[in-house]
Amino acid sequence: MIMSGDNFLELRRSFLKPIPQISLAAELISKAADCFLIGDLDLAQDYLKKADITEIGEFTRSIASCISVEVHRVRVVESAPPYLTERVTKRMPSKSLENQIYNRDGWRCRFCDSKVISKTARKILNENFPDAARWGSKNIQKHYGLALMESTLDHITPHSRGGDNEPNNLVTACGPCQFGRGGWVLDEVGLLNPFLFEPIVDDWDGLTRLIKNH
Repeated sequence: MIMSGDNFLELRRSFLKPIPQISLAAELISKAADCFLIGDLDLAQDYLKKADITEIGEFTRSIASCISVEVHRVRVVESAPPYLTERVTKRMPSKSLENQIYNRDGWRCRFCDSKVISKTARKILNENFPDAARWGSKNIQKHYGLALMESTLDHITPHSRGGDNEPNNLVTACGPCQFGRGGWVLDEVGLLNPFLFEPIVDDWDGLTRLIKNH
């Protein structure tokens, strides 16, 4: 559903404010990683199970699985770039640049500030804890905390609208913020440009410590 340009003119950082369970899951998954590194597999598994929080799955679905007026606020923007048949050839940047972007952004979603984790680290947890860190082919079969937190790159100007892989067009995003926007430009869904805000860079490493010690 597309709203008229006069509706929902107030811009926002992200589609929805992150729910508290997301921060809780990040804390539990981080503890699971630390337990795994010291060989306490039972406790690591317990933390992972506790981080598989149903409310996170519901939150993700409300943004990434269906379009709604309240959440997406899609509107016509006359100045928006058109969808292109001929696009930038390379859809995604190199792995090296990808990791540079994640490090630049502090392994946090630049829209909602949720912590994200390395895909490789997530796979290590999947492989070592197939039940507690479940990862099936369907979204409902994936661990809710890990699925939301899996790191992705988002193009500020989407690839389908002529966006390239330059660092100033790429930001770190969590699953819902990435897949919720699809091919819309920021103005079409009333989102602020994340580059207006400084990234949060601290000791959060996106669980890359698992890769270094694996």
